[in-house]
Amino acid sequence: MEIYQLTEVTDHIVTAFKNLIPQLAPHVALPTKDTLVDIINSDGSIIFMAEEDHQILGALTLVITKIPTGDKIWIEDVVVDDAARGKGVGKALVQFAMEYANKKGIKAMNLTSSPDRVVANKLYQNLGFVQRDTNVYRLTMP
Repeated sequence: MEIYQLTEVTDHIVTAFKNLIPQLAPHVALPTKDTLVDIINSDGSIIFMAEEDHQILGALTLVITKIPTGDKIWIEDVVVDDAARGKGVGKALVQFAMEYANKKGIKAMNLTSSPDRVVANKLYQNLGFVQRDTNVYRLTMP
């Protein structure tokens, strides 16, 4: 399995996201090729892909925010294809993101995970993530 930073959006990548995103969030609009290009050209987002034998197995997005108290990194949209679950793809993606952040001198990473994603939460805990005592708020815009 190869983990790499996405630097070019091909039709193969667009098709992979059309398959992966509904497995993560079935009710959101699928990203277009232009949207994915915007993300990889952004200073604030990086997409890591997991691939084996020309099959996309999963993806992870890092969101980097520069604020007065220091750079913050959030892991977002971790998704592993149903057919590849249980094979260490999620772990490999998160570890790759952790190594990337460490090389950049980032001292902390954040992520959120729904409590019903039991396997994912166990993975994050096993990798050293600690549940924070905080409130997460969302305002859904009309």
